Amino acid sequence: MTALLRDIFNHDFSAIPDTAAFHARFFAKTLTIMDLKKISDAVAAHSVTLGNKIIPAAIRIKGKSDTAPFAILAQLHGNEPAGLAAIALAMALSDAGKLERDVIGVIGNPLAARQYFEAYAKDPHARQETRDAYRCGLGLGGTLLPDMNRIPVDFMTRPPSDHHTKRAQELYTLGQHLGGIVDIHSARGNMLCITDHKHDHDLKDSPIRSVLIGIAEAISANASAVVAVQTLKTIFGTLFDLESQTGIEAGRHEAPDAPYNAAAFTLSLLHTLGITEVTPIYKKENGIFECYEVKPRITYADLEYDTTLHADDSIYMAKTCHALASVPARSDTVIVKKNGTYALQSIAGFTYKPAGNMEFAVYQYDEMEAIEKAQVVAVAIPSGTAFRTASAFSGIFLSKSAALYDKDPAVGPWPVAAGNISNVKFCYPCIVSAKKFDF
Repeated sequence: MTALLRDIFNHDFSAIPDTAAFHARFFAKTLTIMDLKKISDAVAAHSVTLGNKIIPAAIRIKGKSDTAPFAILAQLHGNEPAGLAAIALAMALSDAGKLERDVIGVIGNPLAARQYFEAYAKDPHARQETRDAYRCGLGLGGTLLPDMNRIPVDFMTRPPSDHHTKRAQELYTLGQHLGGIVDIHSARGNMLCITDHKHDHDLKDSPIRSVLIGIAEAISANASAVVAVQTLKTIFGTLFDLESQTGIEAGRHEAPDAPYNAAAFTLSLLHTLGITEVTPIYKKENGIFECYEVKPRITYADLEYDTTLHADDSIYMAKTCHALASVPARSDTVIVKKNGTYALQSIAGFTYKPAGNMEFAVYQYDEMEAIEKAQVVAVAIPSGTAFRTASAFSGIFLSKSAALYDKDPAVGPWPVAAGNISNVKFCYPCIVSAKKFDF
């Protein structure tokens, strides 16, 4: 581990004298995807033995006590590398002699993680969406493998004959021997939040100030699977010895600040739990968090729309827009109207020669974006039927453009055929309110 840290940070953390120096050395480094790959490779090369069972792709990071180790789980989805920065943080704390308890760093889905980094190395300049399939990983013939965060309820009684079942059983065995765990994810959009936590006190000095409430229950209730599935958080929730259980979204998958967010949150958690004396980066604690209460998912049919919808319509995510100057930055297509007919036109084409009056911009709504009541959020082409929200909310796990996400039907890909609006997810709406936690 020492050699790995020196390679990445060009520093010997055993020589760190105090908290300020640790902050300066560790957090001044912007970890690249290839830096994170080195960490992932190092973890994947190790294993830990717990309860006489070997857990591959896991590394024990030594602290002053090996009682009830704490775990940092990274890459439960292979294309979410930010959590590896938190594992590097624990390694640096160990080298500095500032880790009170052993920490186990673990790769949740080593197969998908390896495939993700291989794809990144082949084309590092491609958009992150091109690597979205490595969220779950690909099997023979390029088929999408099961999601490691959607686990059948009977997984422990199944034979470990496939990667998904075997890894779920290994992670459950790991959970049975832990005192706590942080599960670090990133998102397809700009999602920076705490997805779950067991105790409010664990969030003290957290640099992330948004908290989702009820997300695991919403996912489990709506998961589209032949058999009932549950999230890893739900599975671990049955382990009463697991005193601390926290999950976060650290931002966009490949955003430069996502590893920083993951490590900064982990430092605050480890300090709060007494696992390190190194103090958190965040020093403005007032107990106030923005809480997102997750509601059951809605389909396009749950939006409000007129009887003008045609059988041959295709529904696009959109926002009202009447001038080029107000077209959102993420839009490259507009919806125009001429002689009562609606059509798509590229912004370049509209700039050169408008095919009609601009009515809407085709627009991908982002994670946690605020949406007003009665706001137009989708439009059918060619009828021009507008889909509006029945109430105000902020959406998470929103429907995504099929042009970018072509392998995962769970994203609710748009455009949506008119006859399929009752089956395609629009989002999980959240009601947002401020809440004060008493620490």
